[in-house]
Amino acid sequence: MSDLNLPPAVRILADSLPLPGHDLIRELAAVELLESYMQRQLLEGLCDQVVGSPVASGGEEDPSAFLLAYARRQGLDSLETLDGWRHSRGLALDQLERLVSFETRLQQATETLWAGEVSSLFLEQRTEFDQVVMSVVRIDDADLATELFFQLQEGELSFPELVENYAQGLDRTNRGIVGPIRVQQLNPLLAKVVRRYRPGVLIPPLDISGRVHLMRVESLQPALLDGPLQDQLLIRLRNRWLNQQLVRVRERILEAADDVPLVPEVLAP
Repeated sequence: MSDLNLPPAVRILADSLPLPGHDLIRELAAVELLESYMQRQLLEGLCDQVVGSPVASGGEEDPSAFLLAYARRQGLDSLETLDGWRHSRGLALDQLERLVSFETRLQQATETLWAGEVSSLFLEQRTEFDQVVMSVVRIDDADLATELFFQLQEGELSFPELVENYAQGLDRTNRGIVGPIRVQQLNPLLAKVVRRYRPGVLIPPLDISGRVHLMRVESLQPALLDGPLQDQLLIRLRNRWLNQQLVRVRERILEAADDVPLVPEVLAP
């Protein structure tokens, strides 16, 4: 998957983005805010290129409604108190409008640019989002774990009995059930094992970090491209673009620095 289909102004945004002066770079880097600052500048630039100004992107919505909603999120009860809040921070009205509308404009820009890529990314990475439910009991004694495994295999012991007699800590609290949880969130070794065995099949003892896992997959639910997952994939696509742009911004900062020494955070990947 490539960003070559993006508008040229978006694809090379990092090359046209105004850089802060050396003094500001030093100050931001000294308090570890340079990366966050440049990320925000890139995302603001993205919104400007794709959506336009807050006024242009607002459609038929009443701007005062956005302002009042933002005020309430800040614990303020009216537009008048929001205006005082604005003055106390030295913000011009247009800066406040940009701040208030940022999330909405960013969502619009993200959907405009990457909504068409979501299905392809989902097909490419869908197994990461499969959800599994497992029965798991972790045993510290490897010899005991092996003995219990054979008892389970021979039907001399059931998983509920295993939990009742041998589970400790979270295993006991959760009655030996883990999930539903995305396979990608599991220990990498455990994730590989989960895909190797069908639901209902007892998995041979597996030592992970010094504890032997006795396990059985109860269910494995293939991922569906629902609303929340679509939003997550949109953010993943945007972040891929953002990380590429940040690499170029770092290069430009170093190129502009010449012989002016900068603090180490400027050089951080």
